[in-house]
Amino acid sequence: MVSVALGTLQNRLRNAGVVDPVSGLARSFIMPMVIRTYGFSQGFDRFFAGIGDAERLKTENLALRQQLVAAQVYIDSAERMEEQIVDLREKLNLNTIGRSRVNADIVHYVPYDNRITLNRGSQDGIKPNLPVVTPNGLLALVSTVSERTCQAVLLTSSGVRIGCIARSPIPVPGLAKGQRSDRLVMDVFEDVDIAPGTEVITTGYSEFIPRGIRIGFVSEYFNDREYGVRRAYILPSSQIGMTKEVAILK
Repeated sequence: MVSVALGTLQNRLRNAGVVDPVSGLARSFIMPMVIRTYGFSQGFDRFFAGIGDAERLKTENLALRQQLVAAQVYIDSAERMEEQIVDLREKLNLNTIGRSRVNADIVHYVPYDNRITLNRGSQDGIKPNLPVVTPNGLLALVSTVSERTCQAVLLTSSGVRIGCIARSPIPVPGLAKGQRSDRLVMDVFEDVDIAPGTEVITTGYSEFIPRGIRIGFVSEYFNDREYGVRRAYILPSSQIGMTKEVAILK
């Protein structure tokens, strides 16, 4: 009976263009659930779409990083090649001061002994005491020789003594010796002053070492007239690590 009465009431209200109470109640209860379900579905779709975008951005970011690394490697390689080209050009114009030269490579370095090994030996005409030079100046003196290799003592070794001249307006002779890896000491025998920045070269008073090879530049000068001590500190112009390629003058 209740269902018949409700059905009759709904039909009358629909014919009159009015929503019946039962349908209105159903709509007010069901529609919010439908809207919430739709919103949840939309959010779910956006969530998975965001995951896809994140993966795409991650892939693009990785590709950009790889391109950046490759570009930096290329720049570093180009800079090294440019340095090698400049170094080789300088070697082509190296002043051998009237001596023939034998190009060589440094194949070994013993820091604590201030000694290097070169890939040239007696079969190339190499002998002890020959100078080893770079475009910057004197680096070492050959000490021992085998058939295919030789060893040379760096100019900065404390065991090396070499006659030198400070190229002041009035040339000043002296004796240079190694003190540490980045400095030589020049004993001066005349009561004169030497300005910092003065170039120091070999004297040539040797059977093996010609005159005019650059040794370095004066960084400091000490003149104690009371005790007669005159000493110049020299920054060597050629140091280990500047180049691998050298020349032996003979």
